[in-house]
Amino acid sequence: MTSGSPIELGEVGPSTSEGPDDALILAASWEERCLGVPQRLRDYAAQKVIITVYDGPSALRKKHIAILGDVLKSKGEVHQVPALHSYPIESVRKTVDLVRSTVRDRPPRITIDMSTFTKKHLLQLLQGLDLAGMLGDCRFLYTEPQDYHTADDEPIAQGISSVKAIETFAGYNTPSRDSLLVLFLGYEGRRALALWEHLEPNITLAVIPDPPYKPEWFERTETQNHYLLSCLRKDQVYKTHSLIPHDSEQFLDDLILNPELGSHRYNYRIAPLGTKSQTLGIYRFWRRHRGHVTMMYARPFRYREENATFPFGRTWLIDQSKTWGN
Repeated sequence: MTSGSPIELGEVGPSTSEGPDDALILAASWEERCLGVPQRLRDYAAQKVIITVYDGPSALRKKHIAILGDVLKSKGEVHQVPALHSYPIESVRKTVDLVRSTVRDRPPRITIDMSTFTKKHLLQLLQGLDLAGMLGDCRFLYTEPQDYHTADDEPIAQGISSVKAIETFAGYNTPSRDSLLVLFLGYEGRRALALWEHLEPNITLAVIPDPPYKPEWFERTETQNHYLLSCLRKDQVYKTHSLIPHDSEQFLDDLILNPELGSHRYNYRIAPLGTKSQTLGIYRFWRRHRGHVTMMYARPFRYREENATFPFGRTWLIDQSKTWGN
């Protein structure tokens, strides 16, 4: 599956015939799609089921946590791990410690449901597991929503409270070089625009997820980011697959070696505002090029629970880390 197509899963079974997983890791959310993988589990078991619970009041999240508890209690030993939207590193440490307590020095077998982690948290979780030697045998699942609210360019997150480098993802910066921003775009046009205006890069490259999850969503990203894209030349706009991480990884590999736009000429910044699969591809790139780029994140002022009105859609097997190269 290094570069193959994702696999739709009507049911989520064991990751291997060798026995239960060591850990199932997922995030509770006010979005109903946090229930997608758990409700599709069949003949599945894990030593530990680790549910990330974000801060902030949410009646829908509380409701979904109760459902998750009922569904997952028969799948393994359930642990709820609190997480701050603003600083998820402590949650990552607790998650790594829980997995380590299960396997000790043995490499673990892990299933990660990426669906409702924030992209910042997902990147830090991947890095935390990776640095602990626990990312060698992970499978990555993703459940899409049946649709998104896109009437006002802010379907999920509203406003921007800060724009800064993601902790532990800062790269080298040479003062004499210009800056180049690689902006992976999604449906949050205002958030992307605010980040772009705040950073004021010398060069901006936009990356659009194509094809989208569904044919009827064709050109929706372009519509949501119309003004920003109108400020760029056509040769500054690229596309990578919405569901194939290797496609985004390969794009970045090629880009940093580009004679005119490579990392030997610019201070690179990457902003992961696209799909979760693209974000996974960005991490696959980062782990082989640590320090070459800085990951930027625009933290929203708030998440709009009132727009979480869509049921969960299809679940995909996106990737398996044992197919990754070094």
